[in-house]
Formats: sequence, C-alpha cells, structure tokens
Amino acid sequence: MTTAVSDDVWIGVDNLLDAYLGVGSDDYLAIVYSPECREVAAWVTVAAKRRAISTTAVGMAAMTDPGLATRLATALPLPGSLPGRMVVLTVERDSMSHFDVFRDLTTAHGADRCKVVRIISGSAEFFSQTMLLPPETLSAYNAALLRRLRTAGAARITTPSGSDLSVEFDHDRYQWTSNRGIKGGSGFLILPPGEVATFPARINGTLVADAAFNVNVFTRLDARLRDHPVTVEIVDSTAADFICADPDVRRLLELCWDLPHARRVGELGFGTNAGVTALTPLNSHINERLPGVHIGFGQHNQDIKIIDYYCEVHLDLIASGGLVTTDVDDEPIDLGEPRDDGSPHPDGVNDEDIDGDCCALTVDQCLILRNG
Repeated sequence: MTTAVSDDVWIGVDNLLDAYLGVGSDDYLAIVYSPECREVAAWVTVAAKRRAISTTAVGMAAMTDPGLATRLATALPLPGSLPGRMVVLTVERDSMSHFDVFRDLTTAHGADRCKVVRIISGSAEFFSQTMLLPPETLSAYNAALLRRLRTAGAARITTPSGSDLSVEFDHDRYQWTSNRGIKGGSGFLILPPGEVATFPARINGTLVADAAFNVNVFTRLDARLRDHPVTVEIVDSTAADFICADPDVRRLLELCWDLPHARRVGELGFGTNAGVTALTPLNSHINERLPGVHIGFGQHNQDIKIIDYYCEVHLDLIASGGLVTTDVDDEPIDLGEPRDDGSPHPDGVNDEDIDGDCCALTVDQCLILRNG
C-alpha cells in the first residue's frame, strides 16, 4: 500500500538529486535498493524521471546477494558509453551492503566518471529531516565547530537533560571525522549528513541521553528516549553503570554491554544537521544528526593501528542540545544552534567513509558473541 508523501519528503528528494547527487541530464542514475526501501526508491525514481534523467532501479538483498553484480551488469549501460557520469545511489534501512560490488562498478566506469552515494536509514524521515539543508550549509556548520574543538585540549560538556562530562582530547593521535554531505576523499559519500566526531583521549562524568539510541543491532524498539532517558556513569572512558526506566531498552543495553569492549567509549560525536527538528522512532542515523552530543560505546572510529581493539557492537546514546566549554575559549559552544562563522572546512579531517559492509546484528548473533 502506497502512503501519502508529505511536501517535506518531496523537498528532500529534490535536494538529494540536486544538491547531494548533482545529477544532470547527461548523467545516468542507478538506484539500487533493499526490499524495505522499495517505496523510497520509487520516490527518487519519479523525481528523476520528471527531470528527464535516464534512471534504472535495481533491487538487491541486503548483506548477501550473489547475483547482484550480474544484475547490475545487465541493467546498466556499458562503461564508456555515457555522455555524462554513472551516478549510483544505494538505499538501505538497517545495513550498508556489497561494498566490493560498488567498488568494482566504480573501477569499471572510472572514478572520475562514476559517483556512488550510499544511504543508510532510508525512510520518509531521511528526506523530511536530513535532506532539507544543502551540503554547503552543513559543511560550514561543521567547519565552525571543528575550528573551536580542534584547538582545545580539554572541554566540559553539559546538556539540559543533566549530562555533565569532562573530556580530554589528543588531536595528534586521534582523527576527527566530518560528515557534511560532501565527498572529499576516495571513498563513497555516506548519507545522512551532519556530524563531527572523534575518539576522546579520556572522558568521565554523567551522560543523560534524552533523545534516542542508535545501535547496529536489529531492533524495532522505539529509539526515542524522552520518556525514559538513559543515564550512564562514565569512569575512565568506560560505562560503569546505567539506569533506564524502560525495561525493553534496558535489556537491549544489557545485551550490548555484555559483549567484549562494548562498554568502552569509542566515539564522541556532535550532531550538526539543524534540519533535524523531530526525533524518529526508527533505530537510525537520523537521530544522531540532531544538534547535540552523543557518545558511541563499543567499536571506535579510528584506525585499528591506533586503537587495537575491535567490538561487534556500536551503540550511540544521544542527548539533545548542550553547551561545550573548552580550556581555550570562555564563550561556550551552543550545540543546539549550529552556526556558520565563516571558517573554511579544515584539512586533515576524515570524511565519513565505510570501506566495507556493515549491518544490524540480530539479537541471536549478539547472544552467540556474548556466550562465546
């Protein structure tokens, strides 16, 4: 059954095509979607065809699909036959699959003639929340925040919900990541956009996550936490204890945090997408882009040569808004109001790039990992 599509969704679809894909009349658009995103793919197809853009939609199974490369080869124009670029848009909700297939496709058409953009959290909310602002605006917001944070050696983070965190940075050792909807390196562009993140050298204090969780475990729980915030006591960069009034969310966190290294803080992130004004019940990256702070527990965001542990789980707990007071600047940073201060986006910052498949683990998989 087709649901009614809101004006904000159509605005977001148009912005995706124009501002993020930059697809033109000489280009060829291939939309490759997993089954749960069939309707999402249909919206993009309709909008592209209204622009008279040559478009093909190809279904795929998430994570395991041995025939995908053959289907793509059959459905898509031959390399070198296009007047413009091959633009590939992959749309999934809970996973990001078949990295090697799309890397091979890029190689076949040539990196300068093929653009691959990967959507995770494909949904109506993806368009109506995260696609309303152009990438240039998000890049400016990220640049302003990075300018101030990357000069700090330490910071205090407080939020209206009661979080109070002390953070130490090591910018020489740990890289910052900036997801702004603009691909700067050789990898794929990952959407939704609007975040800066790093690995904190040390973090202590209380996190009160009143916004949402996002975890790479398959769940249909409502991810929103406003009615039952998660309060975590962090000691020496580890979740020492937590409380949550919702028994289902509490069991999910216990399941995750029983895995090796899963209580370790692997990420300190700041959402910067001011277009995200409402939380979604989906377990998704959309809520992570909400202006505010989030702590990622478990798997870290650094090179394995720098931080040598690996964790199967990455659990983000998100707090809305907040203030950051650094040791080099008396004026607090208001996380709830991203701003453009004219700073150029800095060099030496990674774009978010996932160089392999990632997926939502099942609860059964987590139990197997936990029990050895």
